[in-house]
Amino acid sequence: MNKKLKIKNNDSSLLPSEWVKNNLPISNSNLNLLDLACGNGRHSIYAASIGYRVISVDINKNILSEMQNNEFIIPIQLDLEKNNIWPLQDDKFDVVIVTNYLYRPIFKNIIKSMKSDGKLIYETFTEENSAFGKPNNKNYLLQPQELLKFARNNKLKIINYEEIIIEKPIKKAVQRIFSILK
Repeated sequence: MNKKLKIKNNDSSLLPSEWVKNNLPISNSNLNLLDLACGNGRHSIYAASIGYRVISVDINKNILSEMQNNEFIIPIQLDLEKNNIWPLQDDKFDVVIVTNYLYRPIFKNIIKSMKSDGKLIYETFTEENSAFGKPNNKNYLLQPQELLKFARNNKLKIINYEEIIIEKPIKKAVQRIFSILK
């Protein structure tokens, strides 16, 4: 099952986040993972390469079509911000990954999509990121300790949390959390 991760041209935007890599254990192929707003699929491809069965959700059907050939990834095109009905309400995941994306109305659905003892790996921009460029719309930037409060309010056991400024590959302000649903 462990297939080599294919990265084109050493493009760092195609590499999985170090946060995800450090917190996502290798799977025995019995674990399923939801990658919300998967973008170019870097985390979906990485997770599939270390043994997960992956459902990748994004609005961009062109990028999703590139993942259709991976037998361990099921791509689903969905606008998470316009669909009033959560399409995955009957599915439960061992792991949910969200990176570089924030749409607060789906927070409750993220929790509902996690199995008991399911893991949440979340990493996105904070309000402080406005000083470094885009994204800079406060509607899509986390407030101080917002992920920490979200985890505490939803009975998630916090394993690791950071609110930091990263220098490379670009300077950005992020919050990131690794937590388990109890």
